[in-house]
Amino acid sequence: MKRILALSAIVASLFAADYQISGGFGRHGVTNSPIKNYNFGNLRIGKYLPHNHLLRLEAEKSTSIKTGKEDTSLSRILLNVEHDFDFGSKFVPYAFIGGGYQWVKGAYENAAVADLGLGAKYNITETFDVFVEARGMRDFHNNDNHYGLIGGIGFNFGGEKPAPAPEPVKPVKKAVDSDGDGVADNLDKCPNTPAGVKVDANGCPVDSDHDGVADYLDKCPNTPAGVKVDANGCPIDSDNDGVADYLDKCPNTPKGMKVDKNGCAISYNFNITFDNNSAKIKSEFMPKIEKFAEFLKAHPDVKAEIQGYTDNRGSYKYNVLLSQKRAKAVYEALIKLGVNKDQITWAGYGPKNPIASNATPEGRAKNRRVVAKIIY
Repeated sequence: MKRILALSAIVASLFAADYQISGGFGRHGVTNSPIKNYNFGNLRIGKYLPHNHLLRLEAEKSTSIKTGKEDTSLSRILLNVEHDFDFGSKFVPYAFIGGGYQWVKGAYENAAVADLGLGAKYNITETFDVFVEARGMRDFHNNDNHYGLIGGIGFNFGGEKPAPAPEPVKPVKKAVDSDGDGVADNLDKCPNTPAGVKVDANGCPVDSDHDGVADYLDKCPNTPAGVKVDANGCPIDSDNDGVADYLDKCPNTPKGMKVDKNGCAISYNFNITFDNNSAKIKSEFMPKIEKFAEFLKAHPDVKAEIQGYTDNRGSYKYNVLLSQKRAKAVYEALIKLGVNKDQITWAGYGPKNPIASNATPEGRAKNRRVVAKIIY
């Protein structure tokens, strides 16, 4: 054991920084051997390497082992390479592989060994962690296998050396410009401007379109004067229809409506899915119809044609009749919700104007639809 500790001290002296010392206890089971199961202590010193690797020098000592002839004890030294699977959490699984040498006191023989295993550690703090690992070990000379489980605690220390204290700043006649923007601190009204940002005479980031958002942050440069913008310097679009408020001639367009360049609705897809050969509206689609009814009642100057469509299966004549039934069903639902009859009409167009391929079930389902064409 003295030889092991001496060798450990020599290797540890090479570890200048970023290393770990750990200790733990475990138990080994043995196969194909006169040696019985035994407990052992483990002391390890590890050096952190690039790419989440840890080089571990380990020393172990077993308790007294009953062999049937005389008491035996094992001492071994191991050098393992560990790879940590760091997923950014406090729980870090790892795998390791290595080998070493085993000294025996008693009825057994010294031998070279190889080991590998899996483990996991939990970082209690940046300094302390606990670990548990399962290990398999092969004794090449005595021709047996050891299987063990060990748990313990680790202490991490070392790291980068503290930066040397800055040298005292010598007084200079040149004006100080802390943020390096070309404007002296005593004149800079916007200190700490990010490096490389163009500034004005006051040291403030340039805002070419005067919308309150500096050019280096402005995702929508050249915004017209007086237009209200968001944090990215882009004109506000309150109803999220893709047309900025200052260009939107139809504000507050309900979500889901297709609009023109003026922000005015041109169509509304009720997104109603009909069963095959059916014109019955399922209750789950009523909220879409209610939403459109509110829009019509809030805009009495708007009219709409409720248009029904089908897929292309079946006869054309039958599909036209079925599309008419579907359009009329939505029309009647809108009337029941209080929409003025003078605002809406209905028509069926059968398989015309498909919006998806009729070659697939999904495409045909999309074509079995009802939409509203907006008329101003």
